[in-house]
Amino acid sequence: MSELSQQLTSPPPVSGERVSVNGGLPTRITGIVFWGMVLAGFLIALVTIQAWEADLEKAQSAYMAEAALTLQTRLDARPDLRPGGTTKPPVVMDEMRSRYGFSALELSGPAGVWRVGTPGQAQAMHTQAVVMHGADGARESLRLLAYVPPHFAFLNEQRKHVLLFAGLVAMVFGLILQAILHRMLSRPFMRMVDTAQDFAAGDKSARFGEQSADEFGFLAGFINQALDEANRSETALSQEKSRIEVMLYSITDAVIATDENGRVQFMNPVAQDLVACSIEAACDRPLHELVKFIDELTRLSIADPVQSCLQSGQIAVLHTGSELFVNHLGAEIPVSGTAAPMRNVEGKVIGCVVALQDVRHARELTLRLTHQASRDSLTGLFNRHSFESQVRRLIDEVDGGYANHAMFYLDLDQFKIVNDTCGHVAGDELLRQLGVILHEALRSDDLLARLGGDEFGVLLRRCSLDQAVKIAEKLRLSVEEFRFIWGDKVFQIGVSIGVVPVEPGVADLAALLSAADLACYAAKEAGRNRVHVYEASDDALAHQYGEMHWATDLVRALDEDRFEIFVQPIVALAAGDSHRHWEVLLRLRAADGGYIGPGAFMSAAERYGLMPRIDRWVIERTFKTFSEMAARSATDCCQDVVAINLSGASLNDSSLIEFVRDIQASTGMPWERVCFEITETVAIRNLHMAISLVNELRNMGCKFALDDFGSGLSSFAYLKSLPVDYLKIDGSFIMDIVSDPVDRAMVEAIREVSHIMGVKTVAEWVENEETADVLRAIGIDYAQGYFFGRPGAVGNWSEKCEALNRAPALALAQVQ
Repeated sequence: MSELSQQLTSPPPVSGERVSVNGGLPTRITGIVFWGMVLAGFLIALVTIQAWEADLEKAQSAYMAEAALTLQTRLDARPDLRPGGTTKPPVVMDEMRSRYGFSALELSGPAGVWRVGTPGQAQAMHTQAVVMHGADGARESLRLLAYVPPHFAFLNEQRKHVLLFAGLVAMVFGLILQAILHRMLSRPFMRMVDTAQDFAAGDKSARFGEQSADEFGFLAGFINQALDEANRSETALSQEKSRIEVMLYSITDAVIATDENGRVQFMNPVAQDLVACSIEAACDRPLHELVKFIDELTRLSIADPVQSCLQSGQIAVLHTGSELFVNHLGAEIPVSGTAAPMRNVEGKVIGCVVALQDVRHARELTLRLTHQASRDSLTGLFNRHSFESQVRRLIDEVDGGYANHAMFYLDLDQFKIVNDTCGHVAGDELLRQLGVILHEALRSDDLLARLGGDEFGVLLRRCSLDQAVKIAEKLRLSVEEFRFIWGDKVFQIGVSIGVVPVEPGVADLAALLSAADLACYAAKEAGRNRVHVYEASDDALAHQYGEMHWATDLVRALDEDRFEIFVQPIVALAAGDSHRHWEVLLRLRAADGGYIGPGAFMSAAERYGLMPRIDRWVIERTFKTFSEMAARSATDCCQDVVAINLSGASLNDSSLIEFVRDIQASTGMPWERVCFEITETVAIRNLHMAISLVNELRNMGCKFALDDFGSGLSSFAYLKSLPVDYLKIDGSFIMDIVSDPVDRAMVEAIREVSHIMGVKTVAEWVENEETADVLRAIGIDYAQGYFFGRPGAVGNWSEKCEALNRAPALALAQVQ
């Protein structure tokens, strides 16, 4: 994030501005060198002159000694030559005076004085003894006196010559050195300055000359390496910046970057559109001056995510789903997003990056979906889910001590006539028109919902039971007076209404809905098109109330896996026929460990739509159990056919076939061992669905049996349409067949027709051996009943199988 901050906030480089070097470092260096050399020359000259003065003082004594020694040597060679009289000084004295700069030189002895030169005034005199040796070896001492002129003028003259010479030498040397320095220092330096200025002006190819073998060439090489690396870094940085800019300018999110004080530093185009302000106008302005955040539902301001992020140093998230972004023009935009801190390398927060998504379309879609999810697509009324949610709220209110309410359950009368006569399009239009009529008959704050099919629900808030009954009667009359016209047909519709109070002590939503449903059912049972108020002591609802509890218990039993499958044998009556079938029967395990037969709960399961789920449980458990037993045992019983009952509700279940395929594939149950049973009345009531289901299952390899045959009024009329394998003759024809000739004649007729059609017959309710003998004599193929075996748990299957193998006509006690 710090890199993003640097790229978003770094100022652009300045190019094209050249740096002036007039009077700069190279000129100063050569000037200092030149004048330094001149000054050094003069200083050397002064020091030399001072040394001369000291040396001159010392030299006088040495000159005198040398002169004395020279005279002594010459005079010793000529003993006849001595000062005095008319003798002239030897030439050597004048030579020595000139050589050593004396103005006059005197040699005095006992006989006289020799003098050469002219002594001047204020001149210094130096004396030196000269010892002479005579011919006889005698020693003679003479005095040498030298007149030395003052040396200031000499020194001054010498100083001028020395200074002039030293100055000229220093100047010439300085000029030469300056030229050398200009060539070796100033010129390369100026070239480096020009190269640096070109680089600074934007010429990234400019490089320092590395041709010279001196320090400048060596330094230029290192600098060029640094420039190459800088170019590579700048190129990489530029590419990264370009990628970030393309990304920021391409994404659909609004991106805003601020400094540590919350002042805007960057906005991509989406953010500029969202804020309704350009980056030039927004730069360095606090973001809270340009925008604010409010809650769409409460209209109250919410915490600024930028300030929250900068203060906490943590990511701030807009998470409620109801945030509105309000720009400085007052426009409100639904948004979601985050504010994340930017940190430098030390970890200090240096700014914040805000990423916002414009979610107005998503929120509008959500609102539409929410509306659609809460509304019935056909009528536009509230749907069952919304209705139940409102009911739960009212239950909470009455439990909290608030006012009583009421609920209606409406079921249209004669609606099926419209559907069957004019089709579903007419039925849908009827429901739409009735929705309008019902809504107009209610109060403004009452809630009307379509619960499904031709059923409606009404919720009346703060309504007494007496007033609710009056409103229910008003609804009934509105529907009764309504005439539905479709083409040339006119229909009169009625409505049965169940009224239930929503009072303190209501158990839950399920109990309330069940009570309303039962009250509506009672209204229908009382003659339809009327209002019935639910009362817990109502005898008319007692049976339905019991079924309601059964429905709850059955759902719990399915969830807790408290159902079990029993089996009862179906035995072949013909001698030598060893084929057996087993019918699967359902039992419910009670709390005390006993078993409850299906007669106690089947009607409740059918009424409350639980049969498809129960049928599926039985199919899955049967396939798994019998497949596992076949895998563990190799007895003949493992090859017997297993019959499974199907309810009328399962015939209308379009997904049942696929379910059976999936279970067979997972268990490996052989198709030829499966036989499905449906009752004759169910098959006739759903004839087309039954034929389709039978054909599909038989195509897979399953067998089919028609149960309770003969109980219908037109049994033989439908038999030709149903491609079944077995007819199970209703037990009412079997139980008295020994003594009742009519029953025997009916069974014989069924047997004749069945054999002609190639369908096997099964007699039910065989209770004794006499009945079995009569059935065998008639030619019935199979028999089922207590004489051959009572229903038992699957665990006893192999025992029953062995008993049945011994003889088909064993006594009841032997088989059980």
